[in-house]
Amino acid sequence: MRLRKLRKWSVLCGMAGMLAAVATGCQDMAQTEEEIVTPKQEQGSESEENLPGEQAGAAEEEEGSGGAIAEQVQAPEHYNWEGGSDKVSVKVDADLMIPQAEGFQSWQVTSRVFTQEDYDNVSRVLLKSAPLFTRDYEAMADSNGFTRAEVEEKIAELEARREKAGSGSKTLPDKEETYDEAIEKWTLKKEQAPEEVVILEVPATVRYTESDEYLEENEIFGTATVDGEDYTVILDNNLRKDWRWITFQIRSEEANSNFVRGGVGEETLPGQLSRDEIRAKAEEAASAMGFTDFIVGGEELYSSFSVNEEEPQQKSLEADQIGCGFSFTRTLEGIPVTYTHEGGTTLEDDNSVPWPYEYLTLIYNTEGIASFEWGNPYQVEKTSDEYVFLLPFSEIETIFKEMLVKKYEDFFEDGDGIRVSFSIDEIRLGYMRVMERGNALEGKMIPVWDFFGTETVTYPDQSEPYVSGSPYESWLTINAMDGTIIDRGLGY
Repeated sequence: MRLRKLRKWSVLCGMAGMLAAVATGCQDMAQTEEEIVTPKQEQGSESEENLPGEQAGAAEEEEGSGGAIAEQVQAPEHYNWEGGSDKVSVKVDADLMIPQAEGFQSWQVTSRVFTQEDYDNVSRVLLKSAPLFTRDYEAMADSNGFTRAEVEEKIAELEARREKAGSGSKTLPDKEETYDEAIEKWTLKKEQAPEEVVILEVPATVRYTESDEYLEENEIFGTATVDGEDYTVILDNNLRKDWRWITFQIRSEEANSNFVRGGVGEETLPGQLSRDEIRAKAEEAASAMGFTDFIVGGEELYSSFSVNEEEPQQKSLEADQIGCGFSFTRTLEGIPVTYTHEGGTTLEDDNSVPWPYEYLTLIYNTEGIASFEWGNPYQVEKTSDEYVFLLPFSEIETIFKEMLVKKYEDFFEDGDGIRVSFSIDEIRLGYMRVMERGNALEGKMIPVWDFFGTETVTYPDQSEPYVSGSPYESWLTINAMDGTIIDRGLGY
C-alpha cells in the first residue's frame, strides 16, 4: 500500500468532467450514467488473433469498428497524436480495442468471502482433493520442528559456510553467535530430533466469522502432497470493514516459488512447451475450477527469487525458476474487466481503507502448476438491463490530450529539470470496478477508457532515464460515460 501525491489531482479530475461538458455542447446537461442509448444493429468484422505478450481480450473483442459499442463511440481503428508541454510530452500511435457487444450495463459489486465450494473446486483440480497436514511443532519442539536428516543438512551447511569464511568473519551474518556456537547448538538438537516428521491433520474447512479482529478460525494453513510434490496451501478469509484484502494461495514447495514479474528474457519459456500450450493448460484449469466467466487478461513471464544467506538483505533474481503467468479477469456478458498492474491499494490518507481489485493468477514452470493465487473475490449483480450512455471518442480524445499532461505536470511539479515523455501504444475500452470515496464496502462496474504504454522520466542529475511500462500499465483512465478521470490506485 502507498500514499499518493493528491494535492491538485482531485481538482484536475473535476476539470476533466468540465471538459466533457464543454465538448458535449448542446447535449442535455442533466444527462447521467443511467441514460440509455439505442444501439445500432451489430455489424460483423473479421477478428485478429492476439499476439503473445499483448493484452488478451474476450473472444468477441476486436480492433477498431464493428458492433453497436464501436458505432456508438465512433472511434477510429488507430489513433495518432503528438503533443504536450515543456515538462510532459506525449506520443500516441495506438490501436483501439473495443468490445464487440451491444452495450455496457449497470452492475453492483460487493466483497464476498471464500466459500467451501470455492475451496473444493480449486482443491479438486490443483490438489486432486489431497488432505492437508502440518508438522506437529509441539511434538517436535526439541528440534525446532526438524527431523534428524534435516538437522544434519543444516549442520553440513553451516560447516561449509564456516570453511568458506576461512580466517575471516567467524560470526554468522546478522547474528551474534559464531559458526562454532551455531554448529554446537544444532548438534545437540540432532540427538533430540525424530527420524520422521510428526504430522497433524489440518481440516480443510472454510469458515468465516465476522469480526473487527483477526481470527485464526477464518484461516486455513497446511501442506498437501500431490504426485510426490508438496504444496503450501493458505486461505485467509479475514474480511473486515477496515481490511478488505483476502487471499487463497497454493504454492509448490519443491523449489522456491516466490515469483515476481520479469527478471528473465522475454523469449525464455519453461520447458519445451509453447506459450499457446501453456496458456491452454491455464485456461483448462481455470474452467475446471469454475471460473467460466473469466478470460486471460494478462500473460507474462515470472522469475522466483532467493535470499543470499551470506547477505540476507540482498535478493537475487538470478532465477531459481522461470514461470509463465496468466492473470485472469472477469467478463460481464462477454465484456471483460480491463486488466492492469494496478492493485487498487493506494491510500489517500492514513484513515483510508483500500479495497484491492479482484485477481486470479496461475503460474506454470517446467513441472506444471507452480503457483495459484486468487484474491478479493467479488459478488456482482446486474442492476439494469438497459445500456448506459457512452461519450463519443472525439470527446474522450479532447479530455485525454488535456488531462494526461496536467496529471503528470502536477505529479512532478516539485522536480526542477525533470522531463517526462509517454509513448501510448494501446487504447482499450472495458469495465472497471469503482467505489465512492470513503466507501470500501460496495462499488460499481462502469465502462472506462485506458491508455497503455511507456513512461520515460529524465532526471537532470542522471545520464540514463528511468523507463517504466508494459502492455498492462495504464497511464490514464477516463470514465467513458461522463469523461471524469479515475485514479486506478484509489479505485475512484
